[in-house]
This record gives sequence, C-alpha cells and structure tokens, in this order.
Amino acid sequence: MLKPAHALMILFAALAVSNVETKVSVKTQYDKMFDFKAVRTFNWHPDGVGDVKLLHLSGDDPARLRKDLEPVIVQSAEQELTKRGLTKTSGGPADLNIYYYVLIGANTEAQVAGQFLAPVPAWGIAPFSASTTSLEVYEQGTLILDLSSPSIKSMVWRGSAAAKIDRQNSDAKRAGIIREAIEEMFKKFPPKK
Repeated sequence: MLKPAHALMILFAALAVSNVETKVSVKTQYDKMFDFKAVRTFNWHPDGVGDVKLLHLSGDDPARLRKDLEPVIVQSAEQELTKRGLTKTSGGPADLNIYYYVLIGANTEAQVAGQFLAPVPAWGIAPFSASTTSLEVYEQGTLILDLSSPSIKSMVWRGSAAAKIDRQNSDAKRAGIIREAIEEMFKKFPPKK
C-alpha cells in the first residue's frame, strides 16, 4: 500500500510527464554576401508554395497532410515576413520567393556507455568497451522554409524546425507548434551583417 506522500509524488510525476511541451529545434542559415536591406517584397515561389515528403511508409497521404498543414504554414510565414516590413506582391516579381518543405520520417537517439569520458583516461586503459545503453526510435517532423532571390537565382536564407511528432496532439496544438516554430525562425530576420 502506498503512503499518501508517495502517491502524491507519483501523481505529480505523471502530471509533469503528461504536460511536457514538444521541444522544437530551430536553426537558420543565410548568405552573408546578400544585401537583405534592399529587400522590400516577397511572394511564394512561382513553381508552387511547398511540398510534403514522407521518408517512411507510415500510411499517411502526403496530399492530405499538405492540405492540412499548408494553410498554417502560409499564414504564419506571411505574417512573420509582414511584421518585418516586407510586402507580399500581388503579381509581378518579388525581391524574395519563399518555398516550404515538410519532411516526416524516423529518427533515433542513442547513448553509449562511456560516451562522456575521454577516449583514453589518464591511466591509459579504457574502463569498458562502448556499448549502447539507451536507444529511442521516434517519428520526427521537419519544416524547412527557403527564401531565394530571383535576381541572383540563388537561395539566400533557410530556416528549419524539427521536433518529435506526437500523434496524440490535436490539430489546434499542432498548428500552434508550427506557428511558434516559424516565429522562432524569423526572430533574427533580416540577418544583420
């Protein structure tokens, strides 16, 4: 029989685990030679807005996923670029074209016994052979936003956000995670030299 204090600790631990937020890893890269100060307009790429790629056989339909995810991605990206003083063109050429990719596939995390030790300790003999002590295989989603310059025919900025996919999330929660990731991508846009 559990004591009340132990039962309370287990309850708090369960609540803490159930309220864990999805951790999103965001990275950006840009062309350091490109003059972002001259950029005033943007539009979606003339060849299309984006694409969804499944990197494994999950049974999902990429067209359905695109239909569900694209409105959130488009609205969020346009909102962030507009906040930064860029205007979406209604027809003619833009200073920047934007395109997105959603990639969904398997990923792994592993820990190996001794991975945090120097390869050969001070006494010269490794204490044990390296062996995997923890292995986690999970589904990961990655959103990539590319900004290209039609004038130089080159990509000048890329933002990426990757996170574990939790299929238990509601559509509203998933949309919120995407919005936050896009907002985080554009925090330092336009890049300063």
